[in-house]
Formats: sequence, C-alpha cells, structure tokens
Amino acid sequence: MFGDIGHGFIMTLAAGLLCLHEGRLSSLASHEMFGTVYQGRYAILLMGIFATYAGFIYNELFSVPQPFFAPTSWCGPDDTDPDCLSVPGASKNATQKWLRSSLEGAWDFGARTTTGTEVAWEVYPFGTDPGWSHASNKINAANTFKMKFAIVCGVAQMVAGICCKLANALRARDALTVWFVWLPEMVFINAIFGYLVALILAKWTTNWDATYVLNNEEVVSIPQRYCDADLSRLPCWTPPFVADRAAVPGYGGLLAQLPQAMWCMAPGAATAGCAVMRWKGQLVVEGNTFVTKALADPHTFNAAACEAGIGGCSLFKQPPPSILDTLINMFMEIGSVPVSQQLVPGQAPLQVFLILAAAVSVPMLLLPRPLLLKRRHERRAARHVPLADEDGGGGGGGGHEEVFDFGEEMVHQAIHTIEYVLSCISNTASYLRLWALSLAHAQLSEVFWEKAVVEIGLESGSPALVLATITAW
Repeated sequence: MFGDIGHGFIMTLAAGLLCLHEGRLSSLASHEMFGTVYQGRYAILLMGIFATYAGFIYNELFSVPQPFFAPTSWCGPDDTDPDCLSVPGASKNATQKWLRSSLEGAWDFGARTTTGTEVAWEVYPFGTDPGWSHASNKINAANTFKMKFAIVCGVAQMVAGICCKLANALRARDALTVWFVWLPEMVFINAIFGYLVALILAKWTTNWDATYVLNNEEVVSIPQRYCDADLSRLPCWTPPFVADRAAVPGYGGLLAQLPQAMWCMAPGAATAGCAVMRWKGQLVVEGNTFVTKALADPHTFNAAACEAGIGGCSLFKQPPPSILDTLINMFMEIGSVPVSQQLVPGQAPLQVFLILAAAVSVPMLLLPRPLLLKRRHERRAARHVPLADEDGGGGGGGGHEEVFDFGEEMVHQAIHTIEYVLSCISNTASYLRLWALSLAHAQLSEVFWEKAVVEIGLESGSPALVLATITAW
C-alpha cells in the first residue's frame, strides 16, 4: 500500500472491522471472492497502519499535502508571513524560495559583526515539508524521496525476513543453516542493498550547505559560523549579503588579493556568505563552480598545486552525489570514487571490501552445506548408524532411513542460491512499484482536484456542486 493518510485510514478501518467481527464474518472464509480478504485481514490491518504512517511521512491526505504539524519552513515571494519577510536577504522580487533560519542570531547586521553562533536552519517537525508541493521542482523532490523511502522500507523488511530464518534455525538447533545459509544471505544482501540504504541515510543526514571539496582531494565540513574581523576563528564564513569581497569589514583587502576564482558570489548575486579556511598556511576561500568550472578539475587544482601557490588551491561546495550513479559505479569502476562523489569517508576501499564479501558469500551459500551433509552421511554410514538414531538438523534425511542423494541436495542448494540472489534484486525492484504507484496517484489526484473540485466545484459557488465534485474526487 502506498503512503496516504486517507487511503491508509480507510484500509485500516475496513481491516479493523473484519478483525473485530471475525466470528460473525467467518462464513466469508469459504467465499470465492471475499475469502482471501477475510483470511488476510490481519495482514491488511498491518498494511493499512503502515500506509497511514507513511502518509504522515509524506504529509498527504488523499494526495493533497497538508501542514498537519506546522506551517511550511519555506518562504516565498508571495508570502505575507512577517517571519518570512523579516529574514535578512528576503526580497519580494526573489525567484526562489528560502528557508527560515537564525541568520540574525549569527550575524549582527547593525554592528556588522559576528555573534559567534552557528546559523540554524528551520526543519519541519515531522515528515515532508508541505511547502514542496508549491515548488517548481516538486515532482523531482517527491520522486527522489519516495523512491528512497520505498527502498529503505523494502530492504528492512527483507532483512527482517532473513532474521526469521535465523530464529527458526536456532530453534531447530540447525548449525548448518545458521552458518552456511543465514550468514551468507545476510552478508550478500547487506553488502549491496544494506550499503545502499546506508548511503541513502548518509545523504539525508548530511548538511550539504556546509560540506566542501578541498583541492579536489578531501571533503571538509565548514559550519555556517561567521568570521571575526581578524580571522581568528577559522574555518568560518564571510558576512552575509556582501557581494563585493573587497567590502568585507576587517579583511576585505586580504580577500581582494586572492585569485579572482576564490569568491562564491556571482556578480550582483549576494548570498549568505562564502566559506573561508586555512590550509598549510594558505588562506583558501570558497569558489563558485558554476562561474569557474575549472575549480573541479583535479589536474589543475590539487594539493600539490596548492602547496606550490595560492593559484592552485580550490574550495567549493560538494554537490549531493547521485545514489544511482554511486551504485552503478560501485561495480563498473571498482575502487574508484571521485572526491566530489564521496558520501562517506573511505568509500572506495569500503566498496571494494563489500564487493568481495558479496562475491564470497555466493559460493559459501552454494557449496559448504551440501558438502558437509555428504561428509556427515558418510561418517554415519561408516559407523552403520541409522539416520533416525542421531539427532541434528541440516536436512540429512530428517529421520528417514533413505539413501542420501548428494546430487539432489546440490541441485536443491544451487536452485536456492540462484533464487535468493535474483530475489534480492527483483524484490527491491518490486518495492519501487510502491514509489511509482504513489507518484502516479499523487499526480492523478492533483489534476482531478484542480480540474474538478477547484475549477468546477469551488469556483461555481454552489454547495451542491462542491459536494458532488468532492465526492467524485
């Protein structure tokens, strides 16, 4: 079930009634049409509860975004909210939205000096900010979030299912299944798809406004804390909305002596400041890769060139890497992760280790269990001990005195291994259908709302027509 508060609540209510009155509705169990629904009432109840929870994550009621927990944290040119208009740098002529922040608490605009505190950006209390529904790139934002959320939930559910296998094996005291089925399966799925979830969470929790690439060789974090007039507390940011670096109070003359590429603001486009840091005695200021694309060229700007002279230094904001590209390049370019595409420290050797772990787990899932069962059978046969007289799981006959067939066991394990590897991929793709369904439903609901409810119902002023269009919607 895709995430929606309205649809999830209806499903939860229907399944709850089936569970509450299951005795009186037991005749439905044999019904050709409703028998499956009745027998799966508890599964439907759980799906409805989770659909409602996911709906609150999306903050969507019948695919209409709702500010359930707070007003949007984004301000726009059409806002009349005084809290938005009081944000320094806010303009009625702005073409983009801006986040509410504590900029005034970090920089004293009257005294033109820093307060020493870090800028804090307002974050929506729970779930997706409904302000995204009014953005021009709302489809891209909803698309990427829902896709990643579906993958996180899907992988978590698959790992939970594998853990159920562990519980069953421990209860049966089946050591072979624990070590040579469950463990390789856990290693394989987490080395690829668990790592994918870790990358998604890392991307979500990284403050990309404060993450920079230094000399195309390392990623550094520079919190948005403004500099003192004497640059005594580096790293820091230059004053907000000062487009001319020579006009920066205190150290503007020093900045003006640096290469022209060391300034993040395009001409006439003042921003909330540029990052400043010192590296091996060199004062390095953030540049703008949209203005000077060469800053991202590691052949021109690197650590060796920076040591040779300030002209070879570069500092620019790291663009959030694409998760899809990262996963593809993990197998296509093994051991190679450009610094600008790095999500976690030591990512390149980590990916090599995970690929090796996944590769080793496949033969470990395929071979040891049949071979160990064969050796166990041969030892029993050498002692002339009937199979039924010795305890122990693992499938060596299960208490029957039939002849152990190594070929049959090997084929069975090979089928299981192939099915498991393919199912990890196909099941993950199946969870993406939840994302696709949710996205398609949201677009259809939005079009129906605007064309039917708003343009026909609400604009008519007729209560009957409003009721009819909302019912149809």
